[in-house]
Amino acid sequence: MKNTIFILFSIICFSLNAQYYSITYVSVASEDIAEFEEKEMKYWSQVAKKNIDKGKMLGWALMQKYGTAGNNDVNYAFVNSFSSLEDMNNGVWQESIEELGYDWAEISTKYEVWESHIYKVQDNIPGDAKVFILNYGRPENLSGFINENKTLWKPFHQENISSGATGMTTWGIGTKIYPSGQNMATVMTWDGFSNITEALKVLDFDDYVPPSDSKMRFYDPDGFRLRVIWTQLKSVSAEQ
Repeated sequence: MKNTIFILFSIICFSLNAQYYSITYVSVASEDIAEFEEKEMKYWSQVAKKNIDKGKMLGWALMQKYGTAGNNDVNYAFVNSFSSLEDMNNGVWQESIEELGYDWAEISTKYEVWESHIYKVQDNIPGDAKVFILNYGRPENLSGFINENKTLWKPFHQENISSGATGMTTWGIGTKIYPSGQNMATVMTWDGFSNITEALKVLDFDDYVPPSDSKMRFYDPDGFRLRVIWTQLKSVSAEQ
């Protein structure tokens, strides 16, 4: 797909053992949505699969934002996952298009790119999911935040996933490589679910009890800056 540099959400599902993923946030006009979804899922998913079969990518996904979170016009995102930064910038899209016999003009889709973010996967719990909560944060103590997620929150989430207590089916954490800056999030965690309702239940904190020995109030006293729900419309990976 044109202008895709990278992508999250990673693929996707976040359950892949990817090392790096990119998320490209885009805006699609209402009159272009039907054609956009059809071409991306019919053609561009196959272009991505060709790249995956070549060993140049690990996964691809098309995501749709739930609601109007984020105070912008972004309503879709592409997520691409890779084993290395070199593969992320391999530039094989046009080659795969030609090998599949597609005509660029015929499969091109209309959208406006807002931002492309690159992340490095720090840890994850594999699992199947169709809906994801992306949690964007900028902790005061990034190393403490990452370490606690690996050593405390990962087993906490794994227990809940195994028991079905929260409806979560997969989880992960990634640190942002690019872009960076004083006002930007530096980390993202993702929670995967089978449907929107299960995701919304987790955002309802009435019955949510975090681990008693968590130090997140020191590592990240202000909490996540933004939490957005995304639905996975289509994904391809080496296993598919």
